[in-house]
Amino acid sequence: MTCLSHAEDLLGQGEFRYRVVPGWGNEALGQVSVKNGHAVAIDGKGRLLFLTDDVKNNVVILDAKTGRLLQQWTARMPGAHGMSLVKEGGREVLYITDTQLHEVRKLTLEGEELAHFPWPEGAKLHASAAEYRPSKSVHFPSGEFLVFDGYGKDYIFHYKADGSLLRWWGGNLGEGEDQLKHWGPHGGGTCVSDSAKNVVVIAMSDQQEIKRFTEEGRFIDKFPMPGGNPRDIVFWGEHVIVPHLGDQWPKDKNAPGFISILDRGYRVVSNIGAPPAIYEGGELQPMSSDGKTFIHPHGVAVDGEGNLYVAQFASKAAPLLKLERVK
Repeated sequence: MTCLSHAEDLLGQGEFRYRVVPGWGNEALGQVSVKNGHAVAIDGKGRLLFLTDDVKNNVVILDAKTGRLLQQWTARMPGAHGMSLVKEGGREVLYITDTQLHEVRKLTLEGEELAHFPWPEGAKLHASAAEYRPSKSVHFPSGEFLVFDGYGKDYIFHYKADGSLLRWWGGNLGEGEDQLKHWGPHGGGTCVSDSAKNVVVIAMSDQQEIKRFTEEGRFIDKFPMPGGNPRDIVFWGEHVIVPHLGDQWPKDKNAPGFISILDRGYRVVSNIGAPPAIYEGGELQPMSSDGKTFIHPHGVAVDGEGNLYVAQFASKAAPLLKLERVK
């Protein structure tokens, strides 16, 4: 771990401080075509998988330490948006959602298609495939998984491990907090509660909050993120990492974003690229970007040393960044 002597070089607060690694990955990205950075994941070999919506190379694979380009391939997905790296039967696979093709694909890490999940026509919630625009899949240890219709009608579709549709919830179904407003379920994750039950944690983007549900779609609780725009949930030990696309989004789509690190009580303990979080009377006060570290953070991955890798949407100058953890 690198020790820095100049406090002004540091981003974040407390135990979670970082610096941007200058020029990391620039040579590799100069060899490929990138429209928007959407998601990142680190595989079992320590490689960084970077998802773009450029059909010339949807997945770009780099050495996470050096930033060297290792491989690239296309899944021919012009609306590639969410990417989940999942271990199934001893191997790692990718689930990629596409908002333009209105589908989810399961692929090998080399780009071979293994399964295809079209719009859930049988649920009779969409008039046509065009209304279905999936933003991300999240996965349970059993092999079952959920697909968020985050750019469509805000429903959550629950699939069995064999790919058959089990149930659906969210959107305008149910009452009160069981419903999911638009624009809502953009990204998220799953964890296990103290009662050994699955919990679904949803980044409610433009609603500026994080919501938790049972796997059957019953509301548990929520955590306001004023001034933020949570786009994903990344579990990391006893903490949660949340990228915020912008601090005035959607009112100002040029507004820069930042990243928050939360404890498992969903209290912000460090803001990366933003001033420290302030709580008054137990309530989080509006947050804001420092206006210089990030453009639009969209996806985050973390390696074994605590370094962060950030995919940025609509950020041609820096679609992919590495932040080194320092102490």
